[in-house]
Amino acid sequence: MSAVATACKPKQAQVTSEGRHLTAVGSLDGTDVQYLDLGALARHAVALLQATGHVEATEVQLELPDEPVFARVSRRRMEQVMLHLLADAVSACRSEGATARAVRLRVEPQDDFGDYGPTFQLRYASASESLLSEGLTAARELVETLGGSFTVKDHGLKGTTVTVSVELPDQGTASW
Repeated sequence: MSAVATACKPKQAQVTSEGRHLTAVGSLDGTDVQYLDLGALARHAVALLQATGHVEATEVQLELPDEPVFARVSRRRMEQVMLHLLADAVSACRSEGATARAVRLRVEPQDDFGDYGPTFQLRYASASESLLSEGLTAARELVETLGGSFTVKDHGLKGTTVTVSVELPDQGTASW
């Protein structure tokens, strides 16, 4: 199943391997963890959703820094997180009828002192009941398997902000 299908239909993301069911949030063995540019992953996730017709070009606005934002993550899992979050955000915006407001995906580098790792944020118009969606639940589980943090903040009528922070193994030593 493709990563887009996994994001849009998280309950169908099961693969059978020797009689065992593995879900998208199965154990992370560390073999696919590498330093990747979160900005490039964000562009790729949006391109996948646009190519498959899940997202229109005007529905997602990327806010990326000029320089790469590297994080030590699993490419597959971080891309799944972005796909889940983007698909849910666009769905929430469509259900609200907010066609003029795009989903904003912003990627931020870690701070100079290493107090926090690289983050990305999604901001979108939504009702509070969308905070319990399957995509948000799956994304939270995926982020936690990667050792990151996941927060959702409801701004009432202004919308929702989802923040994913990637923890770095050598945090606190970036300025030395």
